Amino acid sequence: MAVSQGYYGLRRGSTKSHTYSVVGGKQITKDRVEGGKNPRTLGQMKQRAIISTVGSAYSAMKAICDHSFEGVTAGRDSMTEFIAVNTSLVRQSINQSNGFFGINKWGVKGMMPGSYIISMGTLPSIAPDLSTLSIDGAAKTAVIDVAYGRSVADICEELGLKQYGDMATICIAYPKKDGTYGFGAARFTFKQGSDVAGSFDLAITGDLVAASFAYATNKLSLTVKTAFEWADGADAEHTYTAAICSQYRNGKYFRSKAQFDVLAGSPSYSEAIQTYPVGQERFLNGDASSNDNGGAAPVEPSTPSDPVVTDPVLTIQKNGTGSVVVTHEQVAVQTGATIPANDEVELVVTPAEGFTPTATVNGQSVQLTQSGATYEGSFLMPSANATLSVVTSGGGGVDQN
Repeated sequence: MAVSQGYYGLRRGSTKSHTYSVVGGKQITKDRVEGGKNPRTLGQMKQRAIISTVGSAYSAMKAICDHSFEGVTAGRDSMTEFIAVNTSLVRQSINQSNGFFGINKWGVKGMMPGSYIISMGTLPSIAPDLSTLSIDGAAKTAVIDVAYGRSVADICEELGLKQYGDMATICIAYPKKDGTYGFGAARFTFKQGSDVAGSFDLAITGDLVAASFAYATNKLSLTVKTAFEWADGADAEHTYTAAICSQYRNGKYFRSKAQFDVLAGSPSYSEAIQTYPVGQERFLNGDASSNDNGGAAPVEPSTPSDPVVTDPVLTIQKNGTGSVVVTHEQVAVQTGATIPANDEVELVVTPAEGFTPTATVNGQSVQLTQSGATYEGSFLMPSANATLSVVTSGGGGVDQN
């Protein structure tokens, strides 16, 4: 793909070998791809299932997860971080068949239960005794054991609260009547008080419409009420909780890591993928059982001039004002990284508002699938030095990530 401002003016349309478009007042020239049909291979459908699953989870938990990653700007950057972290976890869960995540079926919107990381930071994890004690689906309520202790100091120690103003947020994911999961959170803010009952202010967000807490027999418990009806037969075992500690120090917020603990998420990947419209695989290309790269169609280099090497170098180029996160084996990589040939490389692109990004590897397109305000894709590292080029907006120079 090339960006130019030609002598003959800005062109649009296609020739036999090129496609022309105008983005941000600049000429965009791309090699024309023949046969641009969507075969809906099993690999592509797997990728769509993962993107749908993680995107739906973020939408459900946005009230918390758009600012719950320490050191990451609230909003779009936090969304990108959530998607990057949890996409890797979901893909790993599918590949290992460990059941840590339920997978969205084709066309189904809404969160499925999963071991999502909903917060990350440098503070220690809190609330070791946190658990769902009981639920009343008909009343749309749940009772949660939060912490144990004989005094305010004991309770604060379990919740990681050291100064007035420190906060412990209890998050709950619960099964809804429509077959998806709802999400809500209740925040305890530590204040000066003569006893446990008078030492905390309580606030709620997400699906919660009411909440109260009680302290008796050395136990701090929380009762919450949700806006939506619970699933028939809902129980405490399949209602999940996690706790986030927040401290404000020297003008910055610090967080603790929080993650739901789901051991048998439903639907399973095998159940969900059967609902996706998988097309007929081309015979000479094999099938996904023998050529599955974890969700993306293989991308081969276009007649590379570099020699075939075992550990080729990946050069990352970004054109525009958006952002790109590139990962390999769940670890972010920068330009110049050495990646084994045929290993999967993943990318999450956050383009400028209203812009549809593009990505190529050695001139070959990488399929990007939209999930909210971001686009995701993956490719197999060629057996030669490769250049990943990503256009994130209509303006701006080329950056080496």
